[in-house]
Amino acid sequence: MLTKILFDQYQEQVLANPGSYIDSYKQVFQEVQHSVAQYKDKPVEFLYQPMFLTEADIQRFDHLTQQLYRILEKVIQHYLENKSFRAHFGFSPLLEELILKDPGYQTDIPIGRFDIFYDFDRGKFQFCELNTDGSSGMIEQQELARIFKHSLAMEELAKDYDLHDFELFDSWVKIVQNKYAEFSGSEEIPQVAIVDWIEGKIPSEFVEFQKAFERAGCKTVIADPRSLEYREGKLYLQDFRIDCIYRRVVTWEAIENAASIKNFIDAYLNGDVCTIGPFRSQIAHNKIIFALLHDQEKTPFLTEEERQFVKEHIPFTTIFDVNHADLLNYTMENKDQLVLKPMDKYASRGVRVGRDYTPEEWRNIMLGEAKEEYLMQEFCRVPQIPMAFFSEEKVEFINSNYIIGLYMYDGRFQGIYTRSGTKNIIGSIVECFTVPNFVVKSL
Repeated sequence: MLTKILFDQYQEQVLANPGSYIDSYKQVFQEVQHSVAQYKDKPVEFLYQPMFLTEADIQRFDHLTQQLYRILEKVIQHYLENKSFRAHFGFSPLLEELILKDPGYQTDIPIGRFDIFYDFDRGKFQFCELNTDGSSGMIEQQELARIFKHSLAMEELAKDYDLHDFELFDSWVKIVQNKYAEFSGSEEIPQVAIVDWIEGKIPSEFVEFQKAFERAGCKTVIADPRSLEYREGKLYLQDFRIDCIYRRVVTWEAIENAASIKNFIDAYLNGDVCTIGPFRSQIAHNKIIFALLHDQEKTPFLTEEERQFVKEHIPFTTIFDVNHADLLNYTMENKDQLVLKPMDKYASRGVRVGRDYTPEEWRNIMLGEAKEEYLMQEFCRVPQIPMAFFSEEKVEFINSNYIIGLYMYDGRFQGIYTRSGTKNIIGSIVECFTVPNFVVKSL
């Protein structure tokens, strides 16, 4: 297939002329160091290795994410209508109140990044995580793609192929404007706040979104929710009136710090500020949804076709109960095929892959770390492909795991964010390299 041909062709080109590609890598490295592609105030770690996707891959992603989206919408609707179903999630009274509050527009998940393991050879994939709360990574994809376009790697490939990447900023601004129009019932241009905890330097991704909003005519600030004031039915940052919030502060942190962000929460519950995305997206974001989707008794509203989709594309998941002897024994005996992960954390925090530990270490994790709010999940078959690792003197192609994030804007596929590494866990707290994505078509 074309994807495999492209990876092989890139490897052949690099190994046939390593000196020139090392020089090109050094130039790209310097450009990345001075770009806005940053994570936690540091230049993003990347591979000088494009991720190649075909139009057939994109069509497949679009089709299957649409199917998943419809299932998630049914789950959310059932949560809103059925009190007994809500109990399965174990959300706090405050979070439940925030979820039940109508956000003032139709879409329950206006933005998300659905992370998948995608096998190019078989054209199959499994969803491993649904990030519908504070989804990020757009700046890394945009900047790396921009820099790579002028590199030797892409110039050589452009001789034989049409290459394009993804737009992730202006498209999001249009959706926010549409949601605000639905919320307000008017065509007025909103004043926007990008809201998250601000500790030290403002993230470069927020600055780029601010520029995108302002290009569209929206006056925009970047604000810490603790700094917001609520007076006379309006939310403010000092004297700046906030009509619309692009929420990046993640839900579980908002709930843990609810007392310090009372003004924001009160404005939300009173319907006095349009907030994109709404707190009800937490229903899909919390990893317990994977366990519920596999539990037929708790999800009788799913059709047989939808159940088959879950079986094929979502790894088997169940709530881990350390007091359940049979489950404990099963988890111990099958550690190499299982993963333990928290219900609601991000950046791979607390995720433990059984095959990475000795039996004794695994038992200690089960009895200690995974005592509360943990899930047991089938270990997905992590796809691998040889990827280029450059240094100042040499280049090696090393079999690497990769995970692809599918951005969903207003329920439609919008773009891709790919990370790679040689470990079983690929995330920001372990070895992780960002890889720019390009859709490729033969000329």
